[in-house]
Amino acid sequence: MIYRYIPKEYIEYLDNEDRSFLNDIFLYYQGFPNLNQLWNLMDKVWDEFKCDPLIFGENINKFYEHPVWLLNGLYIEQDKISLHHRKEFTSWVISKKPSRIADYGGGFGSLARLISKVNSDIKIDIVEPHPHPLAIYLSSKYENVNFVPKLKDNYDILISTDVFEHVPDPIDLVEKISLKIKKNGYFLIANCFQPVIKCHLKQLLHLDIGWDQIMIELGTEPKEVVSYGRAYQIVGKANKQSAKSLEKKIKIIY
Repeated sequence: MIYRYIPKEYIEYLDNEDRSFLNDIFLYYQGFPNLNQLWNLMDKVWDEFKCDPLIFGENINKFYEHPVWLLNGLYIEQDKISLHHRKEFTSWVISKKPSRIADYGGGFGSLARLISKVNSDIKIDIVEPHPHPLAIYLSSKYENVNFVPKLKDNYDILISTDVFEHVPDPIDLVEKISLKIKKNGYFLIANCFQPVIKCHLKQLLHLDIGWDQIMIELGTEPKEVVSYGRAYQIVGKANKQSAKSLEKKIKIIY
């Protein structure tokens, strides 16, 4: 069953758990699940590992290493809506004519590879805590795309899509990684602070109504909307204390 839905060259980069999981999924759904079905599968795995959104430990690490995230990566590359979003991000990135960019939490590497196909001169780093061997293999076909263990310095653009709703302290993380962007460079962010899936942490849902204002306190200027995200230009220094104070007010309003 698995050979009907993914290229044969992918198989050698999957372990037995990957193969068994994908085969069962493709058999059950007679192909790829739809988005809601994929989210339900993720919630099932979240519950199986007894993940607690307030406790970041081994259980949550196991959750993000589960083959359901491989399925998510493969799903993105054949889903028209997901591809449309990534093509919108790609067009925006290309329009800024960057030399070096990073995709923080770049997952399966789909966006980085799309950008490389349009402009192979852009150096692209992917920072992903749980990179799958198949993702690494696919990106290795592009000389300008590399998975790296941590961000470097002086990026023209830093991309982070569907990341901050998964981390315990988005404000702290934004403050730290925005330092890796050049002055007047861009931070392209797309969030989903909505309770559509259990790994979108419930303690962060208030950020759905105040993210732009927090980003201003963190030294950026909100710019154009890009697909379901927004570009932010680095214009000053982050004031994390001010951002945290604003977050408390937003939480009360929420």
